[in-house]
Amino acid sequence: MKLHQSLSAGNIRLLILSLVAAAVLSFVPISSHAAVDWNEGFEYANDAALGAVWSYSCLGNPGVSTLRRFSGSKSLRLVYNGKVGIDPGAGGCFISRYLNALSDTIYIRIYTYMDNFTPDSVGTKMVQVGQSGSYPNFWWQMYYGVPNFNMSVTSTVPTSFNIGGGPIPQNQWVCLEGRITMNTPGVANGIIQSWVNGTQVTNRTNLLLRNAVLTQQNGPNSRLQFVQLYTQHGRGIIYYDDFAVSRDARIGCSGSAPASDITPPAAPSGVR
Repeated sequence: MKLHQSLSAGNIRLLILSLVAAAVLSFVPISSHAAVDWNEGFEYANDAALGAVWSYSCLGNPGVSTLRRFSGSKSLRLVYNGKVGIDPGAGGCFISRYLNALSDTIYIRIYTYMDNFTPDSVGTKMVQVGQSGSYPNFWWQMYYGVPNFNMSVTSTVPTSFNIGGGPIPQNQWVCLEGRITMNTPGVANGIIQSWVNGTQVTNRTNLLLRNAVLTQQNGPNSRLQFVQLYTQHGRGIIYYDDFAVSRDARIGCSGSAPASDITPPAAPSGVR
């Protein structure tokens, strides 16, 4: 015996709409959500509280500040005092934090505000990533005195090299993103990528970063373990905020900065 079920006009319309929606969604990429090790807003009561989470070489620089922020009420303020070894007080100060686990890949996302900053020709250090007692180390920095988001790879074998990036605008909040993926040991398939305000400025996918056998602290077990924020070589002030780190996926920019990050609007006038 056959059973027949009639469809009403409303059910038919609903079925057609469902089929159309399914077809449209099949062409839409599903966005991934990165599992972050931390999303740091630097909302600490003081520098001592910051030092309880981040290890530091010079307590207070980098330091917690309310002078400028991207979100929340505070940010991290980094004061650069010139060239190390030449200008008084131009030490290589930093704060460090370890990833939740060793990794072959790291993604970072950080908002930065350069307040009329002057990079140094030696290379203004910003963010370092590496493993203790191992090579290579990776530096996002500005070199040649130009405010660009570049990458320097410090190694022993193979040799060190630099990768150019895109310009970092001054006197505004800028979203900087970076990716490092270690190569298969001995195979030139390592990846370094970077983005400025969501636009990709670096894409290298053919890099030889670690060796197949251990040679001068560079070998198959070289991985990524820590992140450091530096104040070395340069003159001026840089602020950091909303610094997120992931070991599995790109984090992405969270949004745009307000037109004025700390100045309240003017009182209305001419209102009856």
